[in-house]
Amino acid sequence: MKFILAALLVTSTLGFAHAGARPPSEGANASRGAGLDMRGMTDDQLRRRMQDACVFKLSEREEAIKTNAVGRCGCYAGNIMRAMSTDEAAELRETGVFGRSSRPKAENAAKSCKV
Repeated sequence: MKFILAALLVTSTLGFAHAGARPPSEGANASRGAGLDMRGMTDDQLRRRMQDACVFKLSEREEAIKTNAVGRCGCYAGNIMRAMSTDEAAELRETGVFGRSSRPKAENAAKSCKV
C-alpha cells in the first residue's frame, strides 16, 4: 500500500516532477521517473496513481484528514486526466513526467483544486 501512495509524484506545484517519491535512478532507466513502469496503465489506473501520490505528498505537509486531501486530490487527478490529450497521457506513461504541453494543465489543476 505504501508503494502505491508513493508511486507517482508528478506536479511541480507540489514540488516534484518525477513519477516517484524517490529521485530518478542513474543509468539506463534514468530518463524514466523512479523506475515505475506506467506504460501498461489504463487512464483510470493513471488517474488513481496521481491521486494517491497527491494524498501522500499532502500528508507530508499537513493533516490530510482535516484538509480533505482525498477530495482535493481526486479533483486534481480528474482535472488533469480530462485536460490531457491522449498523446500527453501516453507521454506521461512513457517518461514518468509531465511533458511541456501537459505541465501547465497539471499546474492549473493543482491551483483550481487547492492542492
